[in-house]
Amino acid sequence: MRATVRVAQSPDGDKTPVAAGAGLFVHSRMLGILPLECPVRHYDWGSRSALGRLLGRPTSGRPEAELWMGAHPTAPSVARVGARRVALDRLIAEHPTETLGRATLDGRDATLPFLFKVLAIGKPVSVQAHPTRARAVRGFEAEQRAGVPLDAPRRTYRDRGHKPEVMVALEPMVVLSGIRPLQEIEAALIAAGAGELAALAAPAAGQDAAGAIRRLLRATLTLDGAAGARLHRRLVDGAARDTAAGALLAELAKHYPGDPTVIAALLLNLVELEPGEALYTPPGRLHAFVSGAGIELMANSDNVLRAGLTSKHVDADELLAASDLRPAAPARIVPQPAGRAERVYPAPAEEFRLSVVDLSASGRFTPQGPEILLLLGDGAHLRWPGGTLTLRRGDAVFVPASVAVYAARGTGRVYRACARSGI
Repeated sequence: MRATVRVAQSPDGDKTPVAAGAGLFVHSRMLGILPLECPVRHYDWGSRSALGRLLGRPTSGRPEAELWMGAHPTAPSVARVGARRVALDRLIAEHPTETLGRATLDGRDATLPFLFKVLAIGKPVSVQAHPTRARAVRGFEAEQRAGVPLDAPRRTYRDRGHKPEVMVALEPMVVLSGIRPLQEIEAALIAAGAGELAALAAPAAGQDAAGAIRRLLRATLTLDGAAGARLHRRLVDGAARDTAAGALLAELAKHYPGDPTVIAALLLNLVELEPGEALYTPPGRLHAFVSGAGIELMANSDNVLRAGLTSKHVDADELLAASDLRPAAPARIVPQPAGRAERVYPAPAEEFRLSVVDLSASGRFTPQGPEILLLLGDGAHLRWPGGTLTLRRGDAVFVPASVAVYAARGTGRVYRACARSGI
């Protein structure tokens, strides 16, 4: 972490690292804005260059898929408190009122309600959906009773949370999101030479559109290896390359040979995002990331139900049960002004709010709950009662609820993730 910080010390001047299992002494004056060290997740679909390019830092040479900024126990950020380093989830657990504030804590567990990420997509990844909160609780507890370790590759539910999410493109992005209208799906399948699947997409007597799509997906996702590979080849050979869906199907097939889930290119809405444009994904919506890089803010969960186009665990039955398969247009978000320097991406999520701050129009901010800030610009200077902090490109910080006000100025943009109570 390259940020430089001036913050008051504890009364005894102790700067020793916090030992594992030891209680963390934090004087209230120390909980100013805290620099974060944020883990990179090296999934095989990650880009080898995008995170380094966006964050202004060296790359590892490995696929770098996600930068996590938050307090999820799977990979929490590490906060620097004076000369100490402490995992953010632990800091919050030991000092919930100072970090989260009473408004965020009201009736909730002492956990950060959101997870902030930068995504860098090197190849298409996962036809997937996220569960509702009720389904996540049931699924998590069932796997706990069954004794499935939390870090087991076959684990489906890694926490009890749902995961609505907002994606803002930092570079041009291609995303698949939501089921296309049935007539478009039937026409695309017939054109690709899969007429028997087109028939499945037509609702039977007494069946709605979601039921027809569920029947079609179940027939596709439950094929054995040989039958799935034959369908894959038929779709690749039959899809017209001069259509967007046909070209995308061929792109998916290049990365996932033999996987019949490439049919997603014909079933889901194709969304192209330019930098600054945004998309909301509610729980239960089928989606897939194809290319590009972006900022993602979500509820604090790592629950992903996958159908295919992945090397990770696939649970087609659970995905079909958890997904809302009614045809739906992509939920694009238009940013709204929120003062001289800030634009907010409005989304119907109770846990978080995402905005972007133009540092050339420096401003004062009054958080009412915890925040995480990410600088994507040449430099920024933060000032609050009791401390100052200078940031460079790619630096992230945690703003605890105990900071009543702060000012920001510099060049470039700061992305601001707030708890919903901070609106």
